[in-house]
Amino acid sequence: MTETMRAMTDESLDLREVPIPTPGRGEVLIRVDFAGINRADLSQVAGSYPPPPGASNILGLEVSGHRVDTGERVMALLSAGAYADYVAVPEGQVMTVPHTIDQAHAAAIPESLATAWSNLVDVLRVGDGTTVLIQGGSGSLGTIAVQLARELGATVIATAGGEERCRAVESLGAIAVDHHGDLAEQVRHHAPDGVDAVLDIMGADVGELLPLLAADGRIAVIALQAGAISEINLGRMMVKRLSVHGTTLRGRPTEQKEAIVRAAADFALPRLSAGQIVPLVAERFRLDEVEAAFAYVTESKPFGKVVLDVGATRDQRR
Repeated sequence: MTETMRAMTDESLDLREVPIPTPGRGEVLIRVDFAGINRADLSQVAGSYPPPPGASNILGLEVSGHRVDTGERVMALLSAGAYADYVAVPEGQVMTVPHTIDQAHAAAIPESLATAWSNLVDVLRVGDGTTVLIQGGSGSLGTIAVQLARELGATVIATAGGEERCRAVESLGAIAVDHHGDLAEQVRHHAPDGVDAVLDIMGADVGELLPLLAADGRIAVIALQAGAISEINLGRMMVKRLSVHGTTLRGRPTEQKEAIVRAAADFALPRLSAGQIVPLVAERFRLDEVEAAFAYVTESKPFGKVVLDVGATRDQRR
């Protein structure tokens, strides 16, 4: 194995040669096959979402690949480092790829699964008998979250834009509502007593979501696509005992992320293997096509995840 590798940092979308990382205590080295693209990557490049202290500025939060020490096919949740030929990652954040899933689709799983699990289960307490509203049901996170909530036994209502995307979301097991229409009216039609939980990716709409909650309802804000400021009615929150939670995954301590990955994997891997939860890949690009990939994510509103084929040109670089 050579001593250097290709990598892409938030300073430039050009590939550069950097040293191959040396795994630390409790870490394993993965030879990357595919990297999943998340909106956090675009935000990092824009300067609005820096990596947590001590993390590399190499882009990317999830990979599929092969463990260098065993050759096993794996996928992993990262704090950084996916847009590279190799990455060192805590072993507890590594999952075995089910035999029914290829490497491209495996790269679409770790970040979305861990984020969905930590919020749906740990924060929102979604399960049998609950009704959950998931925003962005056709996105890279939403497509996994919808299926996970369904498997947890919840009634799932999910937003999407337009009839075609709504029908696609319904195929995942959700009741689709078109966010181009009157969202409140549509949600109330399907949940006249209110929803128990909301997975919110918009942020600024929290005040508008509060009236849609049932008593003791919960909102988890996991992204701020519409902004960080919202006006809320505290009186409504007090009377109905509502709660709003803000969460992120990337900056959590390693032990917390490992616990999330273990719990999510125990529940989801058998279902992924059996085809009950299906990772969706909207498009794939080579690592050296990342600018086109970012433009596709921004402009095309892909259904599912966009992935980077890191291995496609690796062997041609020398």
